[in-house]
Formats: sequence, C-alpha cells, structure tokens
Amino acid sequence: MFRALLLPLLTLCTALAVIPAAQARNETVKLPVDKAMADTRVHDALGELPLRFGSASAMGLELIVPGDVLARGVGSMIPDDPRARRHLDDAQACQLAFEDALTQIAQEARRAGAAAVVGLVSEFKDELVDDPHSVDCHVGSAKAYVTLRGRFARSFVPASARRLPPATDFAALDDVKAVPLSDEGRERYAHFLTLPWPRAFVVYEDGAWRYYAKDPEAMTKALDYCARQGRRCWLYAADDRVVWSADAARRIGSSSQLELPAAAQ
Repeated sequence: MFRALLLPLLTLCTALAVIPAAQARNETVKLPVDKAMADTRVHDALGELPLRFGSASAMGLELIVPGDVLARGVGSMIPDDPRARRHLDDAQACQLAFEDALTQIAQEARRAGAAAVVGLVSEFKDELVDDPHSVDCHVGSAKAYVTLRGRFARSFVPASARRLPPATDFAALDDVKAVPLSDEGRERYAHFLTLPWPRAFVVYEDGAWRYYAKDPEAMTKALDYCARQGRRCWLYAADDRVVWSADAARRIGSSSQLELPAAAQ
C-alpha cells in the first residue's frame, strides 16, 4: 500500500520540479507628464513651486546643491477604502506613485529654500529616462513605483510667454555643427546652450545671428528685433529644442506665428 502511494507522489514531485519558477511581474508604463501633472492632488502637493522635466531644463541655472535629489514613489493597487470593489489598474497606481515621488521632492525643495525643481528625470535600477514629456513607472503584482531625480534651483525665470513650437528632426539640440552659420556663429550657439531658459536663437538670412535668454519673451523679442531691422531671420532653437526646418516655407520667421499658451487663449 505504501509503495503504491509513494510512486505517484514521486512522479508528482518530479513534474513540479521541472516547472519553471513563476516570474515576478514587472511592467513598464509610460506616464505622460502633462496628464499626470493635471491631477488636483499634484497641484495641492506642489502649491506654487515650479517644476521642469528633462535634464536640459537645469542648464544655466544656479543650483542650491550640486547633486541630484532622489525620490522613490510607491502606489498601491489595493484601495485604502476597504469598501472599494475593484483594485486600481496600472495607470491609476502609477499616478499615485508619481504623486508620492513629487510630494517628497516638493517637501525637500521647500526645506532647502529652492525657487524651483528642474532637470527632473525618471529612473529605474540606475537607468535614467531623460524625457521631458513622460516618466517611466514600473508595475509589480500589487504596487507601482516611480523614481524621480531632480535638482533644486536657487532662482528661476517663468516659462516662455508663448507656446514652444514643436521640435523638428533637423538636428539634435547640442549638434553645433548642424547650425547653418559660420564657425563664429556656431561658437555663439554653443554659448547659447549654456544659458538659462526661456531662451531663443535666431539665424538671419545673411548669416548673422541673435539670441535672448532668461526672458519669457525671448522668442518674440528675437523675431521682432529682426523685423524692426527690416531683415529676414528665422527661429532656430528655443529652450530644449531645435525648431528649424530645411524647408524655408516651414520655418518660423515672425512672432505672429507663435501661439499663446492654452491658458492664455
């Protein structure tokens, strides 16, 4: 009798032994920054503290501390309210994790006396995701995690008074050699890249250039200056992007082509 029971048991153990161990869930969710920032709880946590995403947004600003400030946010899929019938989905848990990370950073920024949090990027296992438009959220079986790195600025200039034109695929922002200017003009563009936002760089038809920085009206002032001179110029770069096009018909050569932010329309 004992042997009769032992054989099936050994067979079952052997079968279980060859089944691979279940892999822990680890999904990556791209959380759009504009949508995540629109939540009222984010506004409550931040108050009037300005935030800027993307490492380029810290360029040219005086920082309070030399290194990054790290915050790890956690969002549970299990609702706090025991009466809730459903668990949160991935996007909802990621939103909570994002809010948790931002709340931590905002609290640290206020304690440090920061005027703004800039250069915000997301991270997972020491891999940075430098995207001003989204952050990476990693979702497990029951919780979501968002890790943010940011820098505290001692002073801060408000965002551009006009909506930034969309970036083109003409060249990377730091590709100095791609700028359609002489070597001297490219040197000035390289200097422009070290200047604080809001900023704008224009290229003249005759090969000259002009730029403004740390000015919410940088784009408007640069283009209007060309107009007052009676000379033709186009916007090459603004803040963190190149907006120049090889097609002259698609370039921005007048401040009338610039749009007001949605809130001002």
